[in-house]
Amino acid sequence: MNRYLKGSILFLCAFSFNSMASTECDALTGCEKKFCEIEYQIEKAEQYDNQYKVERLTTALKAAKENCTNEGLKDDLREKIESNEEDLAEYRADLEEAKQDDKADKIQKYQHKIDKELRKIDSLKQELAEIP
Repeated sequence: MNRYLKGSILFLCAFSFNSMASTECDALTGCEKKFCEIEYQIEKAEQYDNQYKVERLTTALKAAKENCTNEGLKDDLREKIESNEEDLAEYRADLEEAKQDDKADKIQKYQHKIDKELRKIDSLKQELAEIP
C-alpha cells in the first residue's frame, strides 16, 4: 500500500473517531462533555496501542478534572467570541476597502471570511448557551 493511501486511511479513521466521540458526548455539557471527549480519545489511543498518546491524554484528563469549571469554560468561550468578533470587524473593514478599490476577487474573499466568522460566532454562542 503506498504512503498516500495509508495517510488517507489514517485521516478517515481519525475523523470517524472524532465523529463518534461527538455523538457519544453530545448529550453532555460543560466539563462533563470535555471529560467524555478526552476519555474517548484515550480509549481509541489504547486500541491502537499508542502509549505516548495515552499518557498525554491521561495527563490532560487529570488536569481537566482538577481545574475545569463551567464558569471557566464560559469565560474561555466569551474570549473566543470576542476574538472572533474582532476578526470579523477587520474583515468587514477589508471588505469595504476592496469595494472602494473595486476588486471583485478581494470582495469575494472577504465576504467568504465574514460568512465563516459569523458561523463560528454563532456556533460558539450556541455552545456557551448550552453550558449550565
